[in-house]
Amino acid sequence: MSTLAPLLILVLGLLLLIAEVFLPSGGIIGVLAVGCIGVSLWLAFRVSTDLGVKFLIADFVLLPASLSLAMYLWPKTPIAKRIFLKPPAPDEMGPSQSSARLDHLIGQFGRALTPLRPSGLVDFEGRRIDGASEGELIPSGTLVQAVQIRSGRLIVRPATHDQLAESDAQTRVDD
Repeated sequence: MSTLAPLLILVLGLLLLIAEVFLPSGGIIGVLAVGCIGVSLWLAFRVSTDLGVKFLIADFVLLPASLSLAMYLWPKTPIAKRIFLKPPAPDEMGPSQSSARLDHLIGQFGRALTPLRPSGLVDFEGRRIDGASEGELIPSGTLVQAVQIRSGRLIVRPATHDQLAESDAQTRVDD
């Protein structure tokens, strides 16, 4: 018996294994691939034990290599391009724009619209903004002061009467 028959059946099995990744068959192609690889091993051992061992070693190297190749190539196929999400454009990967829009509120005073436990809604300049307290519970309706922006969220703390009086005095001076 020639060594060509087991080699051809092994190549057919590896090609079927790669095809299993690309073609939806419910596993039928995969079963055929495993069958071909098994038959090639059986035929190789029928020729000689030495050839069978060589085929066995080749299977341990070629099976993971062919599966890796198929997995590498699969995302480039038209079907996979429809399934996978597209990566974000470079301009979409920049820093969050929401934190840049909230920077001007630091130091300003607003009102808690919902209880902040630690997060909730706050009102600044007539805008409803997702905010969070520095850790303590702030009841609804409490006057708050914006202290920082963290992860696109406005961090607030309850305003004291001294801060409010100082802010009113500063506003009168500016007018």
